[in-house]
Amino acid sequence: MRAALRRLPLLESVLLLAATLALIALAVLTDQAKHTEVAFDSYSSFDAASGGLRAWYEMLQREGLRVGRYEQRPPFLDGTLDTLIWAEPLAFDPRQVQNTQADVAALEAWVRGGGRLLYLGHDDEAARAHVLGLPSSTDAAPRGASSIGPELAGAGVRRLAPSPDAELRWLAPRGATLLLADGRGPLAVRYAFGKGEVVAVIDEGLFTNARLGLADDARLAYVLARPRRAGGLVAFDEAVHGFVVPEHWWSVVPRPFGFALGLALAVLLVAFGGAALRLGPPLVPAERAGQTSAAFIDALAALLEKTGAARKALADAAASAKRAVATRAGVPDDSPDEAVARGLESNEDRTTFLALAALAARGEASDEQFVRGVTLAQRLRKDYESHGRARG
Repeated sequence: MRAALRRLPLLESVLLLAATLALIALAVLTDQAKHTEVAFDSYSSFDAASGGLRAWYEMLQREGLRVGRYEQRPPFLDGTLDTLIWAEPLAFDPRQVQNTQADVAALEAWVRGGGRLLYLGHDDEAARAHVLGLPSSTDAAPRGASSIGPELAGAGVRRLAPSPDAELRWLAPRGATLLLADGRGPLAVRYAFGKGEVVAVIDEGLFTNARLGLADDARLAYVLARPRRAGGLVAFDEAVHGFVVPEHWWSVVPRPFGFALGLALAVLLVAFGGAALRLGPPLVPAERAGQTSAAFIDALAALLEKTGAARKALADAAASAKRAVATRAGVPDDSPDEAVARGLESNEDRTTFLALAALAARGEASDEQFVRGVTLAQRLRKDYESHGRARG
């Protein structure tokens, strides 16, 4: 054993030990960093820590209100929602989701169409851009006595416990109803926005888990969240805190378009399946075994017979023979048959010519008559054509 240990390289052993110790130290520091991570106030209804709104959510449930969580982008807001509770996250919270211009426009359109927005926190940039008509904030300062609106006072709100670190108050917009103010300025206002309304509370810490049980903060939270319509749905916006349900293109497109696209895909699948899979025996042309030239000749003969080709062929043969005979006899080829026959020297040729002319003049010819007529014409053409061979 000692001999084996002596053979180990000293430099490599030291480097291996140093790397192992470095990995152990890194794992310990990473674990400590996880436990010492600063927990920001999330203002989320999922969060049961001191800076969350879980207690408010459960209180509304216990009081019999229809309460839920909205985890979609603002363009999906519709009339099924009565009140949306929007808690502005901290600017340096990495969990928040930044809203686009389209999101802001959709939220404004929903409120303007009759929605109710309970806005917690402040955003001076949005106020300067006139988003949702939000009021601007100002530093808290002695501004007079506390004020509790009749609606809140009628629900039993008498005492408040604002967050000690809440250093801002509203600059109440013109036409807004003052709901709540302490000696340092307005804390909550309400104003109309189109057909809907906005309730803006600058101190979201009033409703966190750590402070909801102080003074009459729970009564205030219930009255502000209560929907305008009986049985209306109240939802906490969780998309802004990072709890966003992913939306795919097939859930965004209009339903008729989605149905048409699905039908088109089904038709294409059927077409591809029909082209790839044989659904019946192949179509094979009929075999033509044993076909010869005789069959073609028979078919052509039947066609010629059906169309009366024999009459025309016999008439052409007779006309050709008459031209040859008339030329040799020295008479015009359009002369009467008897005149052409008188120009012939041989009685046999006269008889042959007149017999041919009689067959052609009938207009109808049987097979025997057709063969006899063509034979007679051929005999005359051999004797009287200039290129024919005379009979010896």
